Amino acid sequence: MTMKTTTLAALLVLPLAVSTARAQDGTTQAIKVSGFGTGALTWTNNGDARFARPYQAGGAGTKPRTGVDSNVGLQVDARINDWLSLTGQGVVRKLETDAYGATGTLAFAKARVSDSLAVRVGRVPLAAFLVSDYRNVGYANTMLRPSQEVYSQVPNDSLDGVDVEWRNQIGSSTLTTQVAYGRSTAKLAGVSDTFRNVRVVNVVLEQGPVTFRLGRDDARMTLTQDGIELPETKASFTAAGLALDWNGVVVQSEYTVARSFGVATKAWYAMAGYRFGKVLPFASHGRLTGDAAQTTDSLGVRWDAFRSADIKFQVDRVKPEGVGLFNATRPGFRGPVTVGAVAVDFVF
Repeated sequence: MTMKTTTLAALLVLPLAVSTARAQDGTTQAIKVSGFGTGALTWTNNGDARFARPYQAGGAGTKPRTGVDSNVGLQVDARINDWLSLTGQGVVRKLETDAYGATGTLAFAKARVSDSLAVRVGRVPLAAFLVSDYRNVGYANTMLRPSQEVYSQVPNDSLDGVDVEWRNQIGSSTLTTQVAYGRSTAKLAGVSDTFRNVRVVNVVLEQGPVTFRLGRDDARMTLTQDGIELPETKASFTAAGLALDWNGVVVQSEYTVARSFGVATKAWYAMAGYRFGKVLPFASHGRLTGDAAQTTDSLGVRWDAFRSADIKFQVDRVKPEGVGLFNATRPGFRGPVTVGAVAVDFVF
C-alpha cells in the first residue's frame, strides 16, 4: 500500500472513531458513513491496443483485467446543525498509473441558506455532465461505464472553489440553477491539466420522469504532457442532456462541444432501455469527432439482483478513426474492436 493510500485510509477511518466517541457522549451531531464500489472484468478481442477509460494508464487487452472499470469509494457526511454539514469522499481506482491509487474527490462544507438556496465551499463536483455528481458510482448508472466519447472531453471530476444552487418550483416542475467558480487539476496518464478561473453555469429542469439539462463551463487551461507545459489557452465546454425514466422506459442522452487550443470537438451519445422487473436491457450509440475520433455501439443488461447491488454485462463495438481513445497501440492496429465487461456494482 502506498503512502498516499495509507494517508487517505487514515483520514477516512478517523470520522468512524469520532462518530463512536460522540455516540457515547450522547451528542446530537450526526455522522453518516457510506460507500460504493464496482468489481469488474474487462477484455477485448484485439491484442494490438489497450482499451481504457479516458486518460487512464494501462488498459485491457485479450486477457481480462480488473483495473479498467473497478473502483471503491468511501464518503463521510457530518451534520453540524440544521443548516451546516461537512462531506468528504475518497476513491481508490486506476488512473494516472497502471496501479490502484487513492484520490480525495470531495471535501466541502455545505450551508443551506434557505429551503431553495444552498452553498458549498471546498472541493465540490465539477458539474460538467448529466451525471457529474455520481459519475464514479456504478450502481447509480444504467450503463457499465459512462460514454467514452462524451466523458473523455472533460476528465476532471472535481472543482476547488464554491458552488451555489438555487431551486425554484414552477407549477409541477422544478428549475435548478447552479453557478460555480474555482480551479480544477487532474493528473492523468502522461498528462496533467489545470483549469484556472473556472466559471460554471448549469440549468436543470425536472418535470415528472423527465430531466433536461443545459450547462456551460469556461476556463483558462494549462496542459502539461510528458513534462512539457503548453501555453495557457482559453477552454470552454457546452453540454445539453436529457434523461427519462417512465413506465419502464429508460432514456439518456448528451450532446457536448469542447473547445481548446483553437480546436473544437463534438460528441454525443444516446442510450435507451426497458425495465422488465429487476432486469434492464439497454443499447447505446456514441460518437466523438477530432483527433481521437471514434464511435461505439453498445448492448448491455443490468440486473438488480440484490437490495444494494447489481450485476451488469456489456459488449461494445468500438470503431476508432486511427487509434481513437485506445492506449499502447502497436503498428498496424486497426479497428473495429469488440470490448466485453462484466461488473458487480454495490453501495453500503
